[in-house]
Amino acid sequence: MFRFIPSASVALRRLSIAFALALPLAAAADPVTFFVPFNGSGNVSVFDAAAGTGGWVGSAVQTPPPDVPEPLSLVSVVLFQFDAATLTLSGSFEFTSATDLASTLFGTLSGSGSSADLLDAGGQFSIDYQITGGTGAFADASGFGLSFVDYTPGAAFDNYAEAGLLNFTVPAPATLALVLAGLLGMAVSGRKGRLVKSAG
Repeated sequence: MFRFIPSASVALRRLSIAFALALPLAAAADPVTFFVPFNGSGNVSVFDAAAGTGGWVGSAVQTPPPDVPEPLSLVSVVLFQFDAATLTLSGSFEFTSATDLASTLFGTLSGSGSSADLLDAGGQFSIDYQITGGTGAFADASGFGLSFVDYTPGAAFDNYAEAGLLNFTVPAPATLALVLAGLLGMAVSGRKGRLVKSAG
C-alpha cells in the first residue's frame, strides 16, 4: 500500500506560506538603538600639511551611566582632509569593536577646525559623524555622532583627546534568522515529497 507525502509543488506552496508568515514577524522585531557618550584618545598623523591630509588611530570608550553592564569600547580610524582656507574638514571613519573585530561602524565625517595652522600648531576640530553602515553586530547601522577633538602636535604620547556622542540604530538581528528558519523548515519537509510504500 502506498501513502502520499507532499510533492515538490506542495512543498513549494508550503515554502511560500512560511515566507509570508515569517516576514511580518521579522518586520515586527524592534531595532536596537545605541546612545553612546564617549571619551577617546590616540595619535594624529599629518600626511601632508600643505595639502591638509592626515588621519588618526585611537580609542573611543563609552562613558555610560552605572546601569550599562558592558560599555562599548571602540578602535577609531579616521582619514581626513582639512581645508585651511575655509577651516573645513571632511573624510571617512571606522569604529571597530575592541572585543569583536568583525563588528564595525563606518561612514563619512565633516566639520571645522579652530585655525588655519591647526595641523602645525594644534587646536580643536569639531566633527559631525554620519554613520552609513556597519558589519557584524552593527550590520546596516545608521545614525550620527558629534565630537570635539583637541590636537596637541608636540605631545609625548597620545596627541589628541576626543569627547563626543554616537547615536545609531541597528536593525534587529533576529530579522534574517526568522525568515531563514521558516524557509529551512519548509525545505526540509519538501524533500520528502514522494510516494512511500507503507508497511502492511
